[in-house]
Amino acid sequence: MTKKRMRSAVLAISCWALASTAACGTPNAQERKTVQTKTEAGTLPDSGLRAKWPSAGVESGLAAGMRLPLQDYMLSYPDEVTIESAKDKVKTACMARLGFTFTPPAPGTTPSLSYDDMNMERRYGITDAKAAQRYGYQAPVEEPTDDTAAVESAEGRGEEWFDGLDNTCVPEANDRVGILYETDVAGDLAAESLEVTQKDPEVTAAIAKWSACMDKQDHPVDDPLNAQPVPAADGAEGKATVSEIAQANDDVACKQSSSLVTVWQEAEELYQQKQIVGHKSELEAEKARNDEMAAKARAILGEQ
Repeated sequence: MTKKRMRSAVLAISCWALASTAACGTPNAQERKTVQTKTEAGTLPDSGLRAKWPSAGVESGLAAGMRLPLQDYMLSYPDEVTIESAKDKVKTACMARLGFTFTPPAPGTTPSLSYDDMNMERRYGITDAKAAQRYGYQAPVEEPTDDTAAVESAEGRGEEWFDGLDNTCVPEANDRVGILYETDVAGDLAAESLEVTQKDPEVTAAIAKWSACMDKQDHPVDDPLNAQPVPAADGAEGKATVSEIAQANDDVACKQSSSLVTVWQEAEELYQQKQIVGHKSELEAEKARNDEMAAKARAILGEQ
């Protein structure tokens, strides 16, 4: 498993619309698109949409109630949305000042699947029997709402528009609010923690028990983080097949009988406590920057 982490917190916005050139680079012509939504730039989604956001803790399944120490230093999904909404407000006003219209996709209208980058519910693979029965290994996907609409091509906008966004308004938003994940000490340490503890003797023993249990159910797999089967021919796109649901059900049952989730979480908790001791100043500095960004963002969103 590589240390390179897949971000689980997915905002309803493209890398270009995030407009953090330090992280995203410069878009090509095909990437220069905007999306019209009912949620105006610089405002947070309504309470109905926010109710669909992930909760701070895992509420069901084998990982219910579990946390890991590094989560205390991670940026939450609601704060990510607040920060991006504030940056959109700054960019929209900046572009208007330059004589241009800027209508970015509204963050938070397509909820993330996890509250933070730890993604505890699926950190050790699928862990919720009810989700397995309904979705197999697939992630629950919200149906499109009225807040999303057709993509509007930005083709035809002059270079002055892009120059204004890239060279004036993006830097202004970054200066006033900040850049998300300019550093990600907590996320990098969490990736290391998962990789290292997978080789912990107690964890490898639990994985072996889980794998033996799966093998008895005719699922020859040895890695709980990569157990999803190849989609069967009878599966519709984005839908779990009958065979996938059966394997997902067995996966959760085998994790329960082997105590895999509990054993692995306990190993990571001990490891992360040591990581925090060794990287305390870096983690606290990063958390302070994140907290400052969120506070600036809330102040900007509160401006009339």
